[in-house]
Parts: sequence; C-alpha cells; structure tokens
Amino acid sequence: MLNNNFSKLVKLYEKYQRQQRNRMLLKVLGLVVLAGAGYLTYDRLSTQTNRPEPVSVAAGNDTVTPAAAPASVTQKAPPETAPAPLKRTVVQTPKTEAMPKTLQKRTPPKTKKKPETFQLKVSQRESLYKLLVNYKDRKSYDAAIKIARFYLQEKDYNKAVKWAVEASKKDPSQEESWLIYARAKKALGKPEVAKRALSIYLKHNYSQPAQNLLDSL
Repeated sequence: MLNNNFSKLVKLYEKYQRQQRNRMLLKVLGLVVLAGAGYLTYDRLSTQTNRPEPVSVAAGNDTVTPAAAPASVTQKAPPETAPAPLKRTVVQTPKTEAMPKTLQKRTPPKTKKKPETFQLKVSQRESLYKLLVNYKDRKSYDAAIKIARFYLQEKDYNKAVKWAVEASKKDPSQEESWLIYARAKKALGKPEVAKRALSIYLKHNYSQPAQNLLDSL
C-alpha cells in the first residue's frame, strides 16, 4: 500500500513539473506574439504616416507651381510649409512607443501572481516527496517519524497515526512516536485510546512529556 501511494505521489510530482514547463513555454510564446504584434503595428503606423505626407506636399506644389512661375521671389514660402508634416510624424511616434509600455505593465503581475499562489502547495509536496524517498531508501525510525510529524502538522491525523505506528515498529523505546500517536488519536475524538497507549509506554519508560500529555487527557 505504501509503495502504491509513493508511486502515485511521484507521478503527481512529475505531472506538476510538466505543467510548470508548459506554462513557461506558453508565457514565452505569448511574449513573442505580443512583441511581434507591437512591431507590426509600429511598422504600419510609420508607413501610413509617411505615405500621405508626400501626397500633400505634391498637391501643394501642384497648386502653387502655376502661380510660382511668374513670381520667383515672393513664393518661396511653400517650401517652408513642407517641414510641417515632419512635425506631425514626430508627434505621432509617442503613440507607437506607448503600446509596448502598456504591455510591459500588464505582463509582470501575471508572472508574479502564479508562483505566489502555488508556492505553499509546491513546497509541501516537495518536502513530502523527499521524506517518502528518504524512507524508501533507509526505512529507519528517523525517516518514519519525520513523515508522522509532517502529517501531524498538516492535521492529517489518520496518516499521522499510521506513520507513528510505523516509526514505533522501528524503535518502540522512542517517545515521540507514542506522543504523535496519542495526539492524533485525541484529535480524532478517541482520547481513551490515547490514554491507553501512553499508559503502556509509561510502564516501561520514563517520559515527562508523555506523563504531562496523559494528565491533560
């Protein structure tokens, strides 16, 4: 049963890693698409602003040239109007530059929020995974009691009882496995079972923490 649970946990951990890699690839592709879209819009706006300007200037020259033929000195003003469209292009460039700024402001919060929401769950899974791997390699009291302690902290009292018993099989003289067992049974609404376990332990071993816990039940 333990091996089945361990294999399931390993599969879940590997599945989580694949999901994380897929999310990172989607983010990178999204940034590439946004950058390409920004470049295309900038290119289109620049071409659109540059094309009408020579048309307006040419039209101005066509309307001016008939009158400009007799007067050569007084009608030098039209060339001065030509820089006006150039000023318009300079004014329009901030509009294209503002687009990537808005995109940069929107993307960082998305990348920051996701790791924060999953950080606690990921750390818990990784720590439990390491504890189970450690127990599979060593099968010692220390490895089992760490798993029992983990489940007691997570308030998974049934599994805490299971691993406290497993640790007690490795070394029944250690008090922590009995204490975890008693606390978990108390939390499950079985204080009489917890008292019986502590009484058995105290018959063969001296433990002030076990005695204090027994008195509090």
